[in-house]
Amino acid sequence: METEIYESDPFTAKRQDLLVRLTSEYRFEKGDELYLHQGGDRPLKVRLIDVRVHVQSDGRLTREILVLKV
Repeated sequence: METEIYESDPFTAKRQDLLVRLTSEYRFEKGDELYLHQGGDRPLKVRLIDVRVHVQSDGRLTREILVLKV
């Protein structure tokens, strides 16, 4: 499934910056912690706060994930 992971505003739960776009069948759940390796010295640690699945008009599923930096 096409997945986009966005940093979230901590107070309004609105999406901010796109952190990564990937394709995965993993079932992401609220509370999961991820380490995003983006080429720096240390990976970015984030916690999932919301998973939104969208059904597109062509029947395709896409997923939008909101995370907070830990």
